[in-house]
Amino acid sequence: MSDTATGEKKQIRRSEVIERIEARLAGQLAQSALAGWAFDRFYAEELGNEVYEPGAEGALADALDALMFCDDPGFGLDTSELAALIQNLR
Repeated sequence: MSDTATGEKKQIRRSEVIERIEARLAGQLAQSALAGWAFDRFYAEELGNEVYEPGAEGALADALDALMFCDDPGFGLDTSELAALIQNLR
């Protein structure tokens, strides 16, 4: 979503994705909520409504792609896979 006052688009930041994953690992965020949030961010960027943090575009796209279906049993991510996503974003 763009900031109408400045015309700038919301930036999807590595720190924001890491916070969500850490909340999931701490049991503070349901897997379905994490997947839904990641899905919304991924497609907001695809539609041009939001942008990835400069220099982290690939890492963010990969992380959101992995997370957006993590509530599906066939694509679920375990603790070590979530921790690896955090490391890739740092």
